[in-house]
Amino acid sequence: MTTLERTLAKALTEIVIRLDLSEDDAIAPGAVMEVLAPVIALLQDLPGQDRRALVELINQCAQEETDPDRHLTAWETPETLGLLA
Repeated sequence: MTTLERTLAKALTEIVIRLDLSEDDAIAPGAVMEVLAPVIALLQDLPGQDRRALVELINQCAQEETDPDRHLTAWETPETLGLLA
């Protein structure tokens, strides 16, 4: 895994965590999907092998999370981003 790949996987995970754990009134209803929809669409275009590799990288990031809420959300990130479909 390159530094770039690790950084991008960590960045994607952090975005999902921040959106998921934000205060309900901090983000307008539907805004989360507006933010994530273009990202999900781009990731859907990846070949299956690349999607699986990204899932592995995100799971490695999830293992590093020590906060229980962040840890759970990080583990759910591949599903949130449509990588498991």
